[in-house]
Amino acid sequence: MCAGGSETSMQADLTVEEPPEALAELFVDSHCHPTDDPAAYTEANLDELSRRIQDSAVGKLVCMSTNARDQKLVAELASRHPLKVVPCFGWHPWFAHQISLSDPAPSKRDHYYQLFGLSDGQVDDRGDLRIELDSMWDHLPDPISLRDVCDEIEGNFERFPNALLGEVGIDRAFRIPRRAWNYDPQKTAEDKADQPRLTRLKTPQAHQMSILRAQIEVALRFKRNISLHSVQAAGLTVDLLSSLRNTDLASFGAIRLSLHSCTMDTNVVKSIAKKHANVYVGFSSTINRKQILQKECLAGVDRTRALMESDHHTVRNIPACLLQASRYFADLHGLSLEAAAQQLRSNWNAFYSSTYCQDQDSDTD
Repeated sequence: MCAGGSETSMQADLTVEEPPEALAELFVDSHCHPTDDPAAYTEANLDELSRRIQDSAVGKLVCMSTNARDQKLVAELASRHPLKVVPCFGWHPWFAHQISLSDPAPSKRDHYYQLFGLSDGQVDDRGDLRIELDSMWDHLPDPISLRDVCDEIEGNFERFPNALLGEVGIDRAFRIPRRAWNYDPQKTAEDKADQPRLTRLKTPQAHQMSILRAQIEVALRFKRNISLHSVQAAGLTVDLLSSLRNTDLASFGAIRLSLHSCTMDTNVVKSIAKKHANVYVGFSSTINRKQILQKECLAGVDRTRALMESDHHTVRNIPACLLQASRYFADLHGLSLEAAAQQLRSNWNAFYSSTYCQDQDSDTD
C-alpha cells in the first residue's frame, strides 16, 4: 500500500505507457488498491470506478481491503466483476490502532489511552504523546473490536469462495498521521494545510501481532491465501512463518502466502523461500523501485515463485506499473516480454490454484 507521501515521486518516475492489449490480458495485478481511486470518493456509487475497472486492459485485479471503509467496496467490485476482480479482505497494519482486542470494544478514550500507555496529567515524554493524541482526537474513529473484524472477514469469505486475506501484516516503521491520508480529490483546505503529517505515535508491536494472528487464523480455517505486508519486521515475519508451520503444518501448507512488495534482505528471502515452499515473493515497480534500479529485486528468488504487483490505486495507471515490473522480470531472466508475462501468469495460477503439493517436508529445520 503506497503512502500518500510517496505518490508524487512515484508518478514523476512512472512512464505512462500502455502495454499492448494482448500482453495486458496476461497481466494479473496480484496486489492493488482500486477502492482508493479518486472515483471511489467523488461518486455517490461505484459506477464510475466500476467502468474504469471494466475498461482496463489488465486481465485480473487482486483488490485489497485495508480498513472499515473499503471492505464493502471491495465486495461490491467483486460482485460486479466476478471474472476480473479477486477480492481480498482484511485490515492493514496502518489501521491496527483502530481495533480493540476487547469485545465489546471499550470507549474511544479508554481504548486509545490504554493502547498508547497514556494517562491524564502526564508531564514526561509520554505526556507529549498524549498532547499529540489529543490534537488528532476528532480524526480518530471509535474503536472496533477484533471479534467484529474477524466476523466480517468470515462473512466475506463465506460470500466469496475465491477471496483472499489481505492486506494484513506488521509495520514497525509506520507512525500514525495527524489526519488519515486518502486520495479524495475533494479534500478540505484544512486537510491540505502544510503541517507535520506524522505524529510520534506507533501502534505497539504486540498489538499488531495479535491482530495479524487473529486474521491469519480465519484464513487458515477457510483455507485462503494471504497477502502479507512486512516493513522493518523481517525477524518477526520469519518467526511468524516458522510458528505457523510448526504449529499446524497441514493448515499452513494448504494455503499460500505472498510477501507483498518484499523489501527484506536477499538472504532472509532466500532462507524463507527454502524453508517454506508455499511462500511467494511479490514485487512492484512502486515499492521495489530502489531494488529494481540496483538490480537487487528478486535476487535469488526462483522465477516460478514471483508475483507481479502494482500496489497502486489509480486504475488508469495500473497497466503502466505492471508493464514496468514485467520488463524488469524479463530482463532479469533473459526472457522476451511476452514470455515473462506468460511466466508471471503461470506463477499466479500456481499460487491461486486449489491444489498444493507439500514438498517442504523434505527440508529439515
